[in-house]
Amino acid sequence: MITFPHQRVVETNKTFKAWKTYHGMYLHFTSTYDYFKYFGNASWGTITSMEKYFAKFEHQTGFSWQRGFFTSLGKKFDIELDLIYYFLSQMTKSKMYPTEFLDDYFDEYKIKMDSFSLHLQRNMKAVVEYMKEYDLKFNELFECDGINHPPILKLLLGGDISIETFTVLDICLGFTKILDKKLIDPIWRDQKTLCYNYKPFLEVNVDEKRKLIKDVLDGN
Repeated sequence: MITFPHQRVVETNKTFKAWKTYHGMYLHFTSTYDYFKYFGNASWGTITSMEKYFAKFEHQTGFSWQRGFFTSLGKKFDIELDLIYYFLSQMTKSKMYPTEFLDDYFDEYKIKMDSFSLHLQRNMKAVVEYMKEYDLKFNELFECDGINHPPILKLLLGGDISIETFTVLDICLGFTKILDKKLIDPIWRDQKTLCYNYKPFLEVNVDEKRKLIKDVLDGN
């Protein structure tokens, strides 16, 4: 379900691999930097840069919590994919800084992504229940009245569907480009940006997921 650009150079320094992967993904989710285009690399992606980063904190306080964090993370997640999973589990919850990270997010994320078709099916059943409650047709989920949020965004913000389901629906249907012409509020902007940044990491069989979505809708 998750895809990523394998780094062209295999990093043997585990602390550096964790630090470099984090900074690449952080920039991908918070700036115009493209993790896939640059394979997680940039001018800052050197061990020297990492040591300067740690030294800055050590100079200020005599201790670098960051060094300990990335050293521990590098030992725990030796495989690059696991590092990607870990950082995605945090950043897709808009947790961008290590001080905000929780291992529980990673555990939940692994379960969700390892059985994503089941997760999507459950989310779509929640969508169907919402449609019944408010007497909506499927297409109406993606319509907005003036500045009011469309139902699909309300389902996301309310926790009825995940950002993964929201993003897969957009991959299959392309609704965010249409809504983006109508909505300008910061809540929409933040969720849309998260969705756009997340898309490259999701390996989606569109035909398969469309069929799953259609089967749930037809079955209810």
